[in-house]
Parts: sequence; C-alpha cells; structure tokens
Amino acid sequence: MAECKATAIARKLKKSAGEQTFCQRKGKTIAKMKIDENKSNTLPQQKQRARWKTLSELEALFDTVSIVGFPGRPRNLTYHNAFMQANLDAVSVDDELKTSVDYAKVLCAKGRLTVPVTTVTYDANARQLSFVHQAERKGRNKQESDMLYAAVAEKALGETELAELNRRGDSDPATFTLPEGWSKDELEVYVFMLSENGRKASDSKHLELA
Repeated sequence: MAECKATAIARKLKKSAGEQTFCQRKGKTIAKMKIDENKSNTLPQQKQRARWKTLSELEALFDTVSIVGFPGRPRNLTYHNAFMQANLDAVSVDDELKTSVDYAKVLCAKGRLTVPVTTVTYDANARQLSFVHQAERKGRNKQESDMLYAAVAEKALGETELAELNRRGDSDPATFTLPEGWSKDELEVYVFMLSENGRKASDSKHLELA
C-alpha cells in the first residue's frame, strides 16, 4: 500500500485503474496494489494432494510388506517412497475429489524374479487360506530356493500380515490362518517371490480369492 499525492487525476478515481485500487483515508488518496488470484488450490493440485494422501494411507497398510518387498530399489529411495512410486497408477481421483484404489494394480513387492502361477482358496470352517503353485526348477530369474510369500490385507481393519509359504521347488499346499476378527470379504491377497538371501524380489501378483 502506498500514499499518493492528491493529484487532479487521483481525486477523480473512484475505484481502480490498472493494477491499483484507490481510496481516501484521512484526506489522503491511498493506492493499493491488486494481488493476482491465488492459484495454489486449483483442481489438479487438489486432486494431486488427495492422491498422495490416499497413497500414504495405502503405504501404511502395506508397510510391513514393502520393507522386504523392494530390496532392489535405488539407494536414494526409502522403501516407503519406492512403494508410493510403484503405485501411482493404483490410485485415481475424480473431479469431486473422491479417491479410489484399484487393488489389482497394487504392487507390494517389485523386482525381476518370476513368480509361479498361484491359486488361493478359502476354507470358511478353518478360516484358512490355502495357496498352491506348481513346483519350478532353476531357470532365468528363478532358483528352487526362492521363497514364496503371501501378503494378506484386511482393508476394514487396516491390517496386513506377511506370511512365508514355501519354496519355489515345493508343490505342497501352504496355509495361512486368518487372525481373529478378520473378514474374508475385506481381504486383498498377493504373492511374491524373495530370493534366499532376501536381496531379490519379484513383482507381487494380486490373487482372486475363491
């Protein structure tokens, strides 16, 4: 805000001219600069903030998994950031700022190892998940000693458990018993491979629960 001399032109100004607004105060003409509209809260920016908020909540859900599921991440990335970077496409935001998560796209592990085709079924009486995969031998990006893991998330409770199942070379079913209070209808199930020394992983695979 600046004080102006009460020139003939200024005295005739009632509202504004150009980027300045004029008003009278104690017999003096005061010029106030106009401030451009604040564009820091545009819809794209609001959508981006909503996406990152949901991504942060998703990362918190899979925190116990991503700490071991991203061993090959760049050194400048924490496992938190590696998870969020890998899952940008799993979260969408509409123009009403409502967010949604496509759990089929979520990656709770990432790497170059291969993961065998695996099926999972639910036994309601035993409250168990049963995982079955065909035994595989050593090959490109796979060793018989690689360990198959299951990541089981209960969305309503916001809890996830990581279960060691069996080795790539095994074909026997492996089971996971649901913790008390978990609902089958709220489950999201993933499997991934981890090398014996834990330094290599596969991309996680989302499984349809039968």
